[in-house]
Amino acid sequence: MRLYISADMEGIVGVVTRDHLAPDGFEYQRARAWYSDTIAAACEAAHEAGCTEIVVSDSHGNGESLLIERLPDYVQLIRSWPRPLMMMQGIEDGPYVGAMLIGYHTGASNPAGILAHTIHASAFQEVRLNGRAMPEAGISAAQAGAYGVPTLLASGDDHAMEEIGSLIEGVHPVVLKWSYGTKSSRMISPALSHARIREGVKQALANPAGKPFVVEPPIELDIVFRHRMPAEYLSYLAIVKRLDAHTIRFVGKSMDEVSRFIAFVTGYHVMTVM
Repeated sequence: MRLYISADMEGIVGVVTRDHLAPDGFEYQRARAWYSDTIAAACEAAHEAGCTEIVVSDSHGNGESLLIERLPDYVQLIRSWPRPLMMMQGIEDGPYVGAMLIGYHTGASNPAGILAHTIHASAFQEVRLNGRAMPEAGISAAQAGAYGVPTLLASGDDHAMEEIGSLIEGVHPVVLKWSYGTKSSRMISPALSHARIREGVKQALANPAGKPFVVEPPIELDIVFRHRMPAEYLSYLAIVKRLDAHTIRFVGKSMDEVSRFIAFVTGYHVMTVM
């Protein structure tokens, strides 16, 4: 039995401001440990529940935040970028009993939640699939669903779990902190969060209520940028339609095509500002 885990940092206990998210932050190294220990706890619980192999995607920041030496031997780790399937790279190498989204957060257009954004915080104001606003969790679940893999569990703050629960049928939510605002929250201790993650993983595997979250193709991907220029430049491509000053549309035949296009746009934006 194989399990897939997509891991992000914003929804991890302890993490609450951008000082925790990048190497120049004063508590980043501590946050890496909180992040790594949370993922290790999830993997250990899954192994105890019968999973013999677990593939983990480090999907935060530069893709190099998880401390590999803190992960068990039965874990395979996906690191760094670029990746055509982004936060779900490796889901194509199934079969998997399910996918779990650990440490996730709300989307950019959600007014609530800790460190809310979608994929590229400084570039994207909103991402929509077939007209519906999608947080990173929705995009990840849709990528898993395209391969017939159900999303069994998600963890993060209370607003993130509410948002994910409204999108994905049967997902097991694990709330580890409660948002007061974009950069403030009430949270439990790391040790208790690990215990809750362990319990949630075992419950989700014992009673897998989640179903594959499928976005039917053709898939209209709308990206609303914070600034005008990315929309203007991308509209030069024949495959892109500009809907307004800040919004473009790309129509993909599959989630793989959609993911590859988002990865291209994200990478292009990063490269042009370096």
